[in-house]
Amino acid sequence: MLHFRAIALFLAGLIFASAASAGLTEPADNKLRIGGTGCAIATMHILGKAFTKIHPDVTVVIMPSLGSGGGIKAMLAGAIDLAISGRDLKPAERAQGVLASEYARTPFVFAVSSHNSVSAITTSQLVKIYSGNSTIWPDGKKLRLILRPAEESDTDIVKSMSPEMNQAVKIALAREGMIMATTDQDSADNMEKISGAIGTTTLAQIISEQRALKPLTLNGVTPSLDTLTEGKYPYFKTLFMVSSPKPKPLTQAFIAFVRSAAARQILAKNGQLAASAK
Repeated sequence: MLHFRAIALFLAGLIFASAASAGLTEPADNKLRIGGTGCAIATMHILGKAFTKIHPDVTVVIMPSLGSGGGIKAMLAGAIDLAISGRDLKPAERAQGVLASEYARTPFVFAVSSHNSVSAITTSQLVKIYSGNSTIWPDGKKLRLILRPAEESDTDIVKSMSPEMNQAVKIALAREGMIMATTDQDSADNMEKISGAIGTTTLAQIISEQRALKPLTLNGVTPSLDTLTEGKYPYFKTLFMVSSPKPKPLTQAFIAFVRSAAARQILAKNGQLAASAK
């Protein structure tokens, strides 16, 4: 079976190619195509709308979730103009001359359905959950862990929390019958719909997609922009805009807009701490 993101990337290219052959595309200078990590998609829609209010002759197209790597590949292939990544560039990507610029950080969180009575968790409890030693919530309901693939940045962050978490994640990935969410949207959908589910997401995705999810207090610290700024909440995803070495003027204009005061307010309202101006 083809990977979901591979299918999304294929369809994105097919749709664009079909439109071009039919003469339906707008002039390239008036269309901006953006794609990448799922946790940033909804916010990019909001930023795109704000950008087109300033530039009404421009169309901003936000692709379905391609993932960070998929977005970068699509940008390199010319299928999109700007990739949004939830991680820094890998050496092989950097070697191709692409440019990555941090624009925001968002708390990385463990979350449950808003209907779940649990509101806090500790690292030691998470070790037990991932290792399979804790399978029942305090109210007696079955606990269902939503995993992300081994190569995902979410998995890397969870493993980095402690040597014990690193080992627990490896155990979880090796267990049969586990629920595996391929994309950020799949993960959030599962946490909303599956009774007793717990998984990882970001504050940005919960707020921007208006998800019925509750970010859990971790080790006594509530994930928020304030606790992230103060250094009290240590786990976050860094978001990057990734472009070609010579992006077209429209791409450059959007990158500049994301760093504007208006965009910084949009980011903050959607759970993202804008990067310091450089």
